[in-house]
Amino acid sequence: MGLKDYLDKIVVLDTDSRWLYIGTLKAIEEDCYTVEDVDAHDLKETTTSRQNYLIGAKTHGLIVNRKLVRVRKAKVIGISTLEDISEK
Repeated sequence: MGLKDYLDKIVVLDTDSRWLYIGTLKAIEEDCYTVEDVDAHDLKETTTSRQNYLIGAKTHGLIVNRKLVRVRKAKVIGISTLEDISEK
């Protein structure tokens, strides 16, 4: 699967910081990803693990708190679709 295959799908952007972004990937630009209807989550604000938060988002839906976010590619360490999150 190439990066363009993720367009218009709900994706998870794992970053090298405490932030996690879940939303619909709308554009892949030279230096950033543009994501709409985003659940931007600061993992330091909760005792829930990254994996459990993702399972909750997959099971119960997103808590959209941003209409649009541009995430710098240099900060992203992983990208996957929300549907590919394992519940095990």
